[in-house]
Amino acid sequence: MDTTIGDFIDQAWNDHVSDARAVAARLPAARPLLAREPQQLAALVHITEHVLLGHLGDADAIELWLAEWAPLAAQQADAAPALDRARLATRLLRGGAAEPGEFPAGLVVRAHGTAANGAAARGDLVRARRLLQSAETIARADGGVDAIKGLAASCNNLASQLLDEPRDDARDTLMLEAAHQSRRTWAEVGTWLNVERADFILALCAAKVGDAAQALAHAQSCLAICEANNADAFERFFAQQALAEAQRAGHDSAGARAAMAPMPALLDAIEDAGNRRYARGVLDKLHASLAAD
Repeated sequence: MDTTIGDFIDQAWNDHVSDARAVAARLPAARPLLAREPQQLAALVHITEHVLLGHLGDADAIELWLAEWAPLAAQQADAAPALDRARLATRLLRGGAAEPGEFPAGLVVRAHGTAANGAAARGDLVRARRLLQSAETIARADGGVDAIKGLAASCNNLASQLLDEPRDDARDTLMLEAAHQSRRTWAEVGTWLNVERADFILALCAAKVGDAAQALAHAQSCLAICEANNADAFERFFAQQALAEAQRAGHDSAGARAAMAPMPALLDAIEDAGNRRYARGVLDKLHASLAAD
């Protein structure tokens, strides 16, 4: 079966956290796939913005892609917001600003979020925090649900990215700030799934910095939300991961193993093959980490 642009994009999302540069290097392979399915341009722009700007902070690289896609975008009206957001995020990362009323507030907030991630990727944590603060100011001034959701997602993305980077005090502080803000903001405007996943990220962030009590509280909240809403195996698997990481942070190896006990059965029950592969990698890594403790 031939690879589709959808397959390419799904694989990029699966791989980008572990190796964003490899995903960036694969982007030229999307050209013939996009030619067959030009209606997927918006989705391709989204992952490209996320990887090149958010994870790599590479404004030059994404500008080349945006210029290449401009003729195709003229024929794909639904791709316009994705390109506008990527262009604005690039401008913000370079130190520019959004003009008042230039774009809807939700788009502007999300562009600030991508630029904040890009600044963090470059090691400029002061600028990353300022961009996130600007996103909050814009979202609160607008007051619309879309803008507030954009703020919550932006905070979540920054916390998640910093979670996967080497530790230092400045990164730890910003990571926890973003994770807490994501949890608070999703509680305002999100679904139970948004709040549960925010608890998951916050538990992992707290565990990473060694705050076992906070990690355990949010892992337990994550599990409770899953139970209350009959969450599927995928959500429950990662709630158990959060609990195991919280126990590891408290140097409780027995508790971590107990938390991991349901994970193999939950792994087998995950329906989507891509999600199942990703979850298997998480479980393998958790086993290795516990063995090394």
